[in-house]
Amino acid sequence: MIKTVIFDLDGTLYRGKTVIAGAVEKVGELRSKGIRVLFFTNAATRSRKGVAEKLLGMGFEVKGDEIYCGSYVVAHYVREKYKGKSVMIIGEDGFREEIEMAGIKISEKPGIVVVGLDRELTYEKLCNAHKALMAGALLIASNKDHTYPTENGSLPGSGSIVSAIEYAGEVQAQTIGKPNPYAFELIKKDFKLKNSEVMMVGDRLNTDILFAKNAGIKSTLVLSGSTNKEHLKNSQIKPDYVTKSIRDLTLSL
Repeated sequence: MIKTVIFDLDGTLYRGKTVIAGAVEKVGELRSKGIRVLFFTNAATRSRKGVAEKLLGMGFEVKGDEIYCGSYVVAHYVREKYKGKSVMIIGEDGFREEIEMAGIKISEKPGIVVVGLDRELTYEKLCNAHKALMAGALLIASNKDHTYPTENGSLPGSGSIVSAIEYAGEVQAQTIGKPNPYAFELIKKDFKLKNSEVMMVGDRLNTDILFAKNAGIKSTLVLSGSTNKEHLKNSQIKPDYVTKSIRDLTLSL
């Protein structure tokens, strides 16, 4: 029996600023039946607080500790695995907010370069990251998502920025977001979950569904975001269940 559902956000609950039809109602329905609802997005542009504010503004019932986002997961990982190291951030304000709340020093001569989507990316920022890597800094990415869905089609994701930095520096980033199961260990510990009682619901095969497989939990693919039937047919990554959108998610899974 599924007792906890972890929802991806962009492409699953909304696209850009538009809520996917039936999403608010489905989340409410699950809660009313005693299902724990959590949220996990690879996006690192917002902090946990910022993600909560966005979801609340869209009509979702949500608490801050139910949210796991790329910025929070990376900050937790750096604090846990690389205590005392400073970071350079290629990313937006929400990423900086989580890094600062974790008590991690931000420096122009860092031990680690952390990367997320940066919609104000400049060549100067790429140069600064490159210089840091050439001086021996590590490279950690929130995710390598190729694109992200919007109301008007897909746009380049943070993976495009990570790839540029990797290519120039001839290094490979550690990717902490999905499909890395690291975040599930945080979630599992925070809520004392059993793998057999958890389901991941998302729109990407190579992040959401692979994350579920790597974490040892069930998965449902929704076709409302980045993946269509043709993608699914040609992929070796297969979800446990497939549904047109969150509106069609059934409690009998």
